Amino acid sequence: MTDKLDSLLAQLREQPSDHPLVGLELRVQSRLRRREHWDVTLFMGPVRAAAVGLALMLGAGVGGLSAASAMAAPRPSLFAATDALAPSTLLDRAR
Repeated sequence: MTDKLDSLLAQLREQPSDHPLVGLELRVQSRLRRREHWDVTLFMGPVRAAAVGLALMLGAGVGGLSAASAMAAPRPSLFAATDALAPSTLLDRAR
């Protein structure tokens, strides 16, 4: 098998090239860059849309919960006797 392959390669080496090899590397690299750009663009579009949607949902959820808890919280009063941090309340707990 190796001898046959060697003879075939020797015959191929003696024949002229059917395609010009000048600029082949540049053509291959340009096609690869275009393909990579296209693949990344196709992949990143849905990922970006999902990230924006998730950020919007999280923002709306956290904002809604914050607003609801702010509305439900009692308003602090400076002179209220029932305030949890009033000195009278703190002193009564110590006894």
